[in-house]
Amino acid sequence: ELVSQAKLIFDVVAVPAMTPLVLKATEFGIPVVQGTEVMTLQAVEQFVLYTGVRPEAELISLASEYSRAI
Repeated sequence: ELVSQAKLIFDVVAVPAMTPLVLKATEFGIPVVQGTEVMTLQAVEQFVLYTGVRPEAELISLASEYSRAI
C-alpha cells in the first residue's frame, strides 16, 4: 500500500537488481532508482577521488547498464 502512494522509489540493494520493492514500484508505474544505479554512482565518485579523473557520462551509463545485466 505504501509503495502505491510513493512518487519515487529509491532502492539501495544492488543484487539482485530487480528486488521485490523495484518490481512492485514498476507494477504501479512509479519511477525507480535501482541499487545498481546507486552502486555505479558511488563507484564513479570513488574513482574520481582516487584518480582525479571524472569519466564521461556515456561511460558511466554503460557501466550502470552492465551492472544491471549481471
